[in-house]
Amino acid sequence: MRPRCLHLATLPLLLCPMLRAQAGPQCQVVPRSIVAMRGCFRPLLVFSPAPNNALLRRQVALLDRDADDMMDRFVLYTPVVPGARQLGTPLDAPYTILDAQQRSEIRARFRIPEPEFAVLLLDEDGSVLLRSTNPVNPARLDALIDRTPERQVEMQRPHAN
Repeated sequence: MRPRCLHLATLPLLLCPMLRAQAGPQCQVVPRSIVAMRGCFRPLLVFSPAPNNALLRRQVALLDRDADDMMDRFVLYTPVVPGARQLGTPLDAPYTILDAQQRSEIRARFRIPEPEFAVLLLDEDGSVLLRSTNPVNPARLDALIDRTPERQVEMQRPHAN
């Protein structure tokens, strides 16, 4: 029996996990931790002191307006807000609500005090792509994401988002 040969174009996919497809079978549809998002989504952590904060409402409105772009780039709105279960959810933007312990750990990890508003965009590997103290326009998020090597690979795949 002859050994099967790999096409050279598939070799980087086998050697480099970061080049594999996002949101694959190992990914949870609705991840419940930052760890579960790694390699599957780009978390958009939005820290707010309260569910009714004006800056938070503004950020959610911006995200809803460009929900298709978020889905194309595997961006997952993740509010880090006390009482997050009582938040009004976005109309169209993909999101997840983490439990209180997860939110507390995320605040500590990124050193965001509870009374502050902040937006952090994480890449699929968990690195911080953006940190802002104001709501962020999705066009800015798209531009940052589109410059990453992972996104460049995603855009070249057949049927890519």
